[in-house]
Amino acid sequence: MKKTVVKDVLLVATFAGFAYLVVRNYRQRKRKEREAIEFLHFQLL
Repeated sequence: MKKTVVKDVLLVATFAGFAYLVVRNYRQRKRKEREAIEFLHFQLL
């Protein structure tokens, strides 16, 4: 019984870590895009 509990916890932790990396990558990419758009906007005006 303990093996399955440990296995389930590790599985959930793995999925949580993967989801964290995906969200962090998405936020960084969106921030860079927003900064690039603001930079272009200020250069044009």
